[in-house]
Amino acid sequence: MVGAGFLGAEAAAVARELGCSVTLVDPLSAPMVRQLGSAVAARVAALHTARGVRVRCATGVVGFTEEGGRVAGVRLDDGTEVPAQVVLVAIGSLPAVDWLRDSGLPVGDGLLCDAFCEAAPGVVAAGDVASWLHPDHGRMRVEHRMNATEQGMAAARTLLGQGQPFAPVPYFWTDQYDVKIQAYGHPSADADFTVVAGDPDEGPFAAVYGRHGRITAAVTWNMPREARTLRAQVVERAPWPVEAATAHG
Repeated sequence: MVGAGFLGAEAAAVARELGCSVTLVDPLSAPMVRQLGSAVAARVAALHTARGVRVRCATGVVGFTEEGGRVAGVRLDDGTEVPAQVVLVAIGSLPAVDWLRDSGLPVGDGLLCDAFCEAAPGVVAAGDVASWLHPDHGRMRVEHRMNATEQGMAAARTLLGQGQPFAPVPYFWTDQYDVKIQAYGHPSADADFTVVAGDPDEGPFAAVYGRHGRITAAVTWNMPREARTLRAQVVERAPWPVEAATAHG
């Protein structure tokens, strides 16, 4: 598995549960570190390692080898080669906007929209291609199913003359082995981070991220009830827990 984000990590878990020998490779320091920060990403790495996945993070891919027209291995930037019968590459996506470059519409990392999902009068966008101005988080583009559904409705309201700034609380989840990770808000590696329930080293846990003394995001590990409670705190931008021992995620 080349790439240890959502797709790579989930696919690695499924393949391992099917009995496959799996190596997970990523140039970043840990699986899903960009999405969850280093503290939770270290727990994800430990989860995969405990299930028999060979986690090769902080390692890039420089090429592939083949035999008889089929892939035979993956060459890494440390000079080693990992034998492989199948390689899944999950390294992110780029929005297909080249066809719009001569249209006069603003394009960049997607079709550039305002807070109402509008790129130009009468032209709206939703889903993976839409880069819009979130009132709280600034310009962003979200590649998750829930966002596509909610943004499609927001774009339709704009076309009907009933538009409101599209300001969702981003939500995503991932199921890996017997673990469900749920996150609300916009976790980032440079935010303050603290655990508010459970045991982050062994058992289920819940944690929050924050800036300037306010909660901006939350993540739970096999704690769905706490996830719903923390969502409300993210929406309200609740004060940072006074008793929390702040660390960087």
